Amino acid sequence: MTNIEKSTWTEVYDGGSAEVEREGFHQLAQAMLDIQEKNRVAAGAPHAMRTLHSKILVGVTNAELRMDSDIPLPFQVGHFTPGAVIGASIRFSNASGVPKRDDAVDMRGIAIKLALPHGQSHDILMTNYPVSHARNAKQFVQFATIAMGDPATFKERLVAQFGADEAMRMITAVMKGMRPSAGLQTEAFWSRGALLWGTFPVRLVLRPSLDSNVDQSEAVHATADGLREGFANVLNAHPIAFRLAIQSYVDEEHTPIEDAAVEWLESVAPPVGVGTLLIPSQNILSEDGLRAMAQVNELAFNPWNAPPLFRPLGNINRARGKVYGASARAWGASPHG
Repeated sequence: MTNIEKSTWTEVYDGGSAEVEREGFHQLAQAMLDIQEKNRVAAGAPHAMRTLHSKILVGVTNAELRMDSDIPLPFQVGHFTPGAVIGASIRFSNASGVPKRDDAVDMRGIAIKLALPHGQSHDILMTNYPVSHARNAKQFVQFATIAMGDPATFKERLVAQFGADEAMRMITAVMKGMRPSAGLQTEAFWSRGALLWGTFPVRLVLRPSLDSNVDQSEAVHATADGLREGFANVLNAHPIAFRLAIQSYVDEEHTPIEDAAVEWLESVAPPVGVGTLLIPSQNILSEDGLRAMAQVNELAFNPWNAPPLFRPLGNINRARGKVYGASARAWGASPHG
């Protein structure tokens, strides 16, 4: 029996039970819908947009997740078998709820929809900073609500809500995460929250493949769609690949499940590579490429769109199922998303 299989873990529900916690998620979902509407007004959009990650940067429907032939036995779970090739649609995005220029300070996200047999799918959502600024869903929504107010009094209101130390921790995390991007093909992405991998909790890491991406960076164009254009230039010449790795739960102190603001340090939970996410060379700005991007942009991505063996874990992830679903209905996601 491995150390992974010996580890003990549990989820702790806000309010003491899953039922009480779910009741609280209704209020959080409504608060995020209010933010979604304010973002629509701020952007001058005729219809609701995604509450977060509203601007698509790149969308492809012909990617593949190629699993290694020597995946360690504990990670051989479900469809993640040695040598498996799983088709994938991918959406890269800016994190803001209001579309921005690509050279603006922001975080970036990747949403992956893996195609499973019998028309099923498995969504994996990741962001290019290893932890959330919020420890739990309530804190996330409270922060987002405060951020919608007057910027001049933002810090003061944040301190009033959370106290000085916690407010500064959150501000510092956001400032570290929000930055210009040197190119999507150079970014690393993290699942941030935990998820189940068969019988034990993990977090996921996605990093540029050393074999294909290192020499493919170029200066991001100082244009509204510079990240898309730069990615397109690289992908025209070469495939772009990312390595998928898994960090395994160690203990509640070092790798907490409920606190999404704590980083799972690689010195404590070393990432184990299990596969390569490959985007084949293509012209994403061609007529066919733009059609594929529009198709991807109609899809709803939700971490709860996953087989039970890979269900999300932790308060902030449990809330995402409710909140993301409400947001998707508001902006009119594809019924097949």
